[in-house]
Amino acid sequence: MLDYLIGLDTRLFYAINSARCNFADWFFAVFSAHLFIGIVVTALSIYLMLTYFKQKWWVVLCLVGLSFLLADRLSVLCFKDVFERLRPSHALDNVFLCKMSHFHLLYNDKGGLYGFVSSHAANVFGISTLFSFFIRNRYVKMTMFLWAIVVCYSRIYCGYHYPADVICGSLLGILTGWGIYLLFRKSGIMKR
Repeated sequence: MLDYLIGLDTRLFYAINSARCNFADWFFAVFSAHLFIGIVVTALSIYLMLTYFKQKWWVVLCLVGLSFLLADRLSVLCFKDVFERLRPSHALDNVFLCKMSHFHLLYNDKGGLYGFVSSHAANVFGISTLFSFFIRNRYVKMTMFLWAIVVCYSRIYCGYHYPADVICGSLLGILTGWGIYLLFRKSGIMKR
């Protein structure tokens, strides 16, 4: 059963990764970049500070920092270091991948050795989930989650992760964002 799932994951990775065009290369490279993710998170944080938290702006900074810290560390310590599943960019020795003449690594940089689960996916879904509890505007919420989905897709497209890496990373991020929100609510910070 596990071999079947790994094979399915690899075939799905190949289908996404091999569909190429110049515009898509540029578009997904932008969405996969740390700088772009930082800009979006900063913009969302400022929106929250100005709209909902005002004098308690420091709470937003703490929540964002905690979300990134937990999602990122959990993805590495509890998954990457435990499962040690090679990223597609490092698994080129794999017989199945060697047969795929159209495997494409968007950058020469292969990324870290292990890819399960995706830290990018955990981080962006953690932030999106956390912020969705505070933001009332459903269009802003939908845009946040669409951004998170495109970031996850970009990680597969660029050759850094298998689909299972980003799906499980997304679930970890959702649980992390939800957990931080519950902690925040229990703390009673806003009532003080």
